[in-house]
Amino acid sequence: MRNYISEIWGWDDQWQKNDFSSHFDPEGITLVHKEQELAGYSHVENRGAQMFIRMIVVHPQHQRKGIGSKLLESIIAAGKVQSKNIGLEVFKINYEAKKFYERYGFNVEGETSSSYVMSLMPNSAFERDCAKARSPSI
Repeated sequence: MRNYISEIWGWDDQWQKNDFSSHFDPEGITLVHKEQELAGYSHVENRGAQMFIRMIVVHPQHQRKGIGSKLLESIIAAGKVQSKNIGLEVFKINYEAKKFYERYGFNVEGETSSSYVMSLMPNSAFERDCAKARSPSI
C-alpha cells in the first residue's frame, strides 16, 4: 500500500499516523494469521446504510492463496445479512485490485483524481457470485 501512496501523493508519516488514529476502530478490523504470523487484514467502517472497505491488505508472501478472497467474501456476507451496500475506493494505478473487486460484482460508480469509487449491493446470488469469482475465466 505504501508504494501506491508514495507514487500518488508522496509519503508523509505524520499524516498517515493521524489518518490511522482518526479511523481506527477495532470492531471493524479482521486479522488473518498463518502459523502465528500476520498474513493479512481487512478494515471496514460502518457508514449507516453502507459498509465501507477502508482496506484489504495481504502480506506479499501470502498473496494469491485465497486470503483476500476470504476477507472480501466475509464482508459481502455481512453486507447481505445487514442489507447494506458495500463501498470502497481503489487506486487507479492498482489494476489488479480493481479487477479483483470487479470479479465479485463491484461496479465503478465514480472517481476521484487518484481512485475509482466502487460499490456492490449484495443479493441472494452471493454464493453463486463468489464461486464465479474464484473460477478462472476461460
